[in-house]
Amino acid sequence: CTYKVMSLCLVFMHKFQDCFICSCLQSSRMQCFAEDLAHHLVSEFRKQWFPSELLQNPDNLNSALQEVRMVMHKHTFMHLTEEIVQKTRMRGTLTWAPPRFQIIFCVQPTHRRSDVIASQHFLCAGCGTKIEPRYMKKLRYCDYLGRYFCDGCHSGLESVIPGRVLNNWDFARYPVCHFSRQLLDSIWQQPLFKLTSVAKNLYSQAKELQRFRELQEQLVSIKKLLSACRLSAGVLDEFEQLPAHLIQELHLFSMQDLIRVKKGQLCTIAKALMQSAVTHIDICELCQAKGFICEFCHGEEVLFPFQRDTCTRCQDCRACFHISCFHDESCPKCARLQKRKKLQEDIKL
Repeated sequence: CTYKVMSLCLVFMHKFQDCFICSCLQSSRMQCFAEDLAHHLVSEFRKQWFPSELLQNPDNLNSALQEVRMVMHKHTFMHLTEEIVQKTRMRGTLTWAPPRFQIIFCVQPTHRRSDVIASQHFLCAGCGTKIEPRYMKKLRYCDYLGRYFCDGCHSGLESVIPGRVLNNWDFARYPVCHFSRQLLDSIWQQPLFKLTSVAKNLYSQAKELQRFRELQEQLVSIKKLLSACRLSAGVLDEFEQLPAHLIQELHLFSMQDLIRVKKGQLCTIAKALMQSAVTHIDICELCQAKGFICEFCHGEEVLFPFQRDTCTRCQDCRACFHISCFHDESCPKCARLQKRKKLQEDIKL
């Protein structure tokens, strides 16, 4: 009920906005409260819709609105209701609305052409043009939106569909309408797809993606080490060969990234960066000082977190050890830290 009253007020104010604004300017002493404004608005409505002999000051807003509704003719009220419905809709009409800018992560389900077009009220999904049932076969299907379009909105252009990539690792090009083609082109290079959220099973389906994830995790760890080294500026510059988001956050990709993974391009770049970074770390004293010594075997080899083939990390203190040395035994560093904490507590006592 409140929504209808507010909509009715908006229509009235649109019709008589000049008169209403002038009246408000003249009433300089009127306080700027919603109830006072509503009373003043009702007063202006009454002047426009009622004969002068019926004009009386209303005791409250409810009685005034009730009086307006009773005196108003039925035909006029229905006309205003239709106008309110039209003005309050944000997009399209009652039976058609233009496509929205939306990122669809799933594959459109397969339905019969006649059923989909009937659900569109026999209107083009792009421009709303009425389509005679006998011309249904001339409409063109958009694989991204799952709707049918006239030849003015769909000229047969094709594009990679994100939903098919994320669900089936399918990079084939499918027909899309002009709107979808522009949308997909605009997001092609944007990192919008967090695979752990929108494609949890994709790593198990795509071996190329699995290989790149392993390299990516190593590169993220290496870059943290190099960022703390004042001698690694040249090596860090080489990391610009990869998009910044691939080094800053795991599992976040754009469509362009995924197709480059499919072609093996990103894996090639990542391997070259790994080799260059490891070469620097092996000869850099500052980087070597940030490594770990295995506290089980006390070997001379310096271990780093990115060496996943040979070392593992303690989940608590994050120290590195040889995989062959670290079994079910307790972590020496954790035991040492606990002993130190207990000694400090005894000193305080």
